[in-house]
Amino acid sequence: MVGTVRTMKPDDVASAMELSIAANWNQTPEDWYRIMQLSPGGCRCIEDGGKIVASASLLPFGMQLAWIGMVLTRPEYRRQGLARRLMEDAIATAERSSIRALKLDATDEGRPLYESLGFVVEEVVERWGRDSGEFLAAQEKPDLGGDDSSKVCAALLAQDRAAFGVDRGELLEALSAAGRCNASENGYALSRPGRVARYVGPCVANSEEEARRLVAAHLDVEARDHCHWYWDLLPANPGAVRVATRFGFTCRRSLWRMRRGESIKNNDAMVYAIAGFELG
Repeated sequence: MVGTVRTMKPDDVASAMELSIAANWNQTPEDWYRIMQLSPGGCRCIEDGGKIVASASLLPFGMQLAWIGMVLTRPEYRRQGLARRLMEDAIATAERSSIRALKLDATDEGRPLYESLGFVVEEVVERWGRDSGEFLAAQEKPDLGGDDSSKVCAALLAQDRAAFGVDRGELLEALSAAGRCNASENGYALSRPGRVARYVGPCVANSEEEARRLVAAHLDVEARDHCHWYWDLLPANPGAVRVATRFGFTCRRSLWRMRRGESIKNNDAMVYAIAGFELG
């Protein structure tokens, strides 16, 4: 029997992974655990017969914004209102916490549900990819300049706040620990393992050339493994599109970035890669 909405536990992750694999998502078990650590009680689920059949996550960034992600339902349980129950639960939790805005990245299939709950479209977000073995013949070796860091410092956190709109320092620290970080005084780029492809992002920089240089360092180090890559970007920043194209990436799919509540002032021109559909 389908149960009520409850908080997901670490022991549930193996079952939850079955949902993301069925949807062909790139998340790993570590991605689920990370959200649980950053937002205790933020991963919610519905189970049936001891297995997770639907999920959603809520990741607050202070009281100004929270990000909704991991909205998944097993194929055989769809059209039963489970995603709506989880979304209503997330909205109620945010309202109890006086969080002023909610955001998420929606597929075409999910958009009508979110619109019915008061979300409005802000912009398009795109997934770009590069398959193993697809390298530009002219891909240059990165000029690291000798001053890159493996940590996002306080000055870069201020730059990230201007780009994203709110402080997400804890998330950036966790993502840095999970993968690689290249940072300079003008920006940073992170990458981490995924289930089917290595993921580049987030990347925030004060110029297209700096973003290109920082991302090139990740692609060069991992090139020996000939791995697949995903890169999620905002096409509102044409510089991000140019950099991704230069490195042989192509657009694979489009989603809708949606908001419920107050507008958040941010700067897309500084965002060359987002952190992930489930993270913002």
